[in-house]
Amino acid sequence: MEKAPAELIALAREWIAAGHARDTGLMERLSATPEEGAVFTVASSPDSNLTLQELLAHLREYPPCEPVGSDPRGYVEGDVAWLFDNPRILIPGEDGISLRITVVLVHTPDGWRVMHGHLSEGVAHLE
Repeated sequence: MEKAPAELIALAREWIAAGHARDTGLMERLSATPEEGAVFTVASSPDSNLTLQELLAHLREYPPCEPVGSDPRGYVEGDVAWLFDNPRILIPGEDGISLRITVVLVHTPDGWRVMHGHLSEGVAHLE
């Protein structure tokens, strides 16, 4: 296992930023799923096991927001990489919230793609 190289850090940062910008087209191009209907993400709320298409539809329901302090980092082993990020999100008309984001990438014939993403929101970090 080794630290994720700059290429994977940049890809994770681009995917995370696209989600917050609601650029679902870019998110889709940077993602891969093993099969139609596969769970792509899970969250804390009930019924939050979402396919990639359900996640993209969910994001389209909300206005864009700005991540602050995004600094993904992680590891790679063979054709799998996992990265995490702890940005703060500025939401128009509201206070910002802390996020915890995990992104799992796989190396496909088309290059590295996000295979799974997870987000926990609104939980302050404990010191």
